[in-house]
Amino acid sequence: PAVIATAAAATTAAKTTATSPSSCPNTRRPYHTLLTTQATTYQQWQSRIMYYHFLKQKKLDGACTEMTGFTRLVASERAEADGLENEMPSVFVRQYTTAEIAQYGHFGVLNRPFSVVQFIDQGGLERVPEQFIYIAETDHVLMKPLPNLATEKKAAAFAFGYMHASYGHQALIDRFAPGVSYRNVQPVGPSPLIIHKPALRKLAPLWLNMSLRLKVDKEADGRFGWVLEMWGYSIAAAQLGITHEVVHTFQVEGGAGISAKSAMDRGTYIFHYTYGIEYTLTGQRQGVNQIGEWSLDKRHYGAAYPPKNLQKPPEGASDGAVWLLDAFN
Repeated sequence: PAVIATAAAATTAAKTTATSPSSCPNTRRPYHTLLTTQATTYQQWQSRIMYYHFLKQKKLDGACTEMTGFTRLVASERAEADGLENEMPSVFVRQYTTAEIAQYGHFGVLNRPFSVVQFIDQGGLERVPEQFIYIAETDHVLMKPLPNLATEKKAAAFAFGYMHASYGHQALIDRFAPGVSYRNVQPVGPSPLIIHKPALRKLAPLWLNMSLRLKVDKEADGRFGWVLEMWGYSIAAAQLGITHEVVHTFQVEGGAGISAKSAMDRGTYIFHYTYGIEYTLTGQRQGVNQIGEWSLDKRHYGAAYPPKNLQKPPEGASDGAVWLLDAFN
């Protein structure tokens, strides 16, 4: 099916230029933000928070910012507009049908590489003037302006502590990417990622294909679990010889006890609220795998938007809880 490019997206694309104003340094390398999402209430409200902070940090960065274009890439059942296209530039592609995704254990995250491949196949990269793409997720909140961390020769990605390949992975890697050493499989996933367009064009189809092949393999599925699509990306990149600058300060993740101040002091760019922040009403961290008496977790709002002006965290909660709550509000 054809990509639906909204009027807002077309207008924004026309206004966006990859050329630097004369007062900007000639080393400036603008990039285009590609926010991968699905047309669900759960990801719509997250997209609105993400886009708000994207605009805020872009404005703070000034006229020479490298944060130029933006597209919300939406996978939906019929590639139909969902109503947010009037708020932010949006392009719609189809998601896997229930029958299609059932073949892969209803592993919905496979829609991310599927949507990126459709975007590329249907001319998405040609429609944006920037030469670099930043792949973002809906639960990314920018803490400060994000410069282009990549080069034409090297992508930039976050260092995931649970993604380190070892000799124990070599037999699986041999099966799916013959000739690739586990030493060349970097501890990265497809987001947050900044990458040169020619590299993404080459990588996206293999990222999708590798993820699909891993998912239907019982051993690989059991070994890689919920981060299987990330392994699909990192193994595919290694097979193509695409390397990354592994950036530890790209983002911060964590639950109760996370410190936004410490993260910002280290130069962190993104607050990734993938984990719930759970406290008792007396300000103590809630027990492991328990929902707190005070809880800030995106999973509470799967079918409805969070209410406005969420309740402040209890006295003694981390500054990260305060910062994220303020970002939501």
